[in-house]
Amino acid sequence: MQKKICYLCGNELSSKIDRDHVPPKQFYSTEIRKKHSPNLFTLPVHKECNFSYQLDEDYFLNSIAPLASDSYSGKYIWQDIERKSKRPESKKLIYKVYYEFQPNLSYLIMPKGKIIKRFDGKRIFNIVWKITRGLYFKENNNYLPENTPRNFEFISVGQKPPDKFDYILNSKSMGDYPGVFDYKYVKFKEINDFNVWALLFWDRIIIFVMFHSPYCKCKICINSKL
Repeated sequence: MQKKICYLCGNELSSKIDRDHVPPKQFYSTEIRKKHSPNLFTLPVHKECNFSYQLDEDYFLNSIAPLASDSYSGKYIWQDIERKSKRPESKKLIYKVYYEFQPNLSYLIMPKGKIIKRFDGKRIFNIVWKITRGLYFKENNNYLPENTPRNFEFISVGQKPPDKFDYILNSKSMGDYPGVFDYKYVKFKEINDFNVWALLFWDRIIIFVMFHSPYCKCKICINSKL
């Protein structure tokens, strides 16, 4: 019988097991869950592994979701954020995100009606990678190591994705509730099992993730495991 492992650390599941929602449950607003009763996908993980991502998940939601507030699911997420912002323990995070919005920079003046949104890329892509690893485990029943070499490309709201991604955008949608979260992926076996994944959040924000499969034997992947 095959041992069950935690998709986050790759070790066998033992005590203190948790169920991790992929993507995080809080990405589905309270109102969406009440209206549509989505059957959300989960994976078993070590409780400690899951908890280690909590602060970054909170940051991702508060920093990125406001950009999608004009979509059906996004407006309800914004309601959740507004409600939680009144809690004393949320003040520090809310102020951090507030100051990420700027009308301009010293070296860049934005057109009328446009603003600049900064974000902590390390924390944002930490959660994007976590979600991708969970989906990879779901689709392939195979562990994707955290240290796998990868690249990300963030597509701003309203921006057209580069033509190089047309092949994946025209592929099959895999998300169960695409209005909140959708994903697509393609794999090129002839190019060292090169994976390209497209994640769509709240029907507005697209993030591409690119990496080789965990069993790839190319020089880059081998060196990453040393």
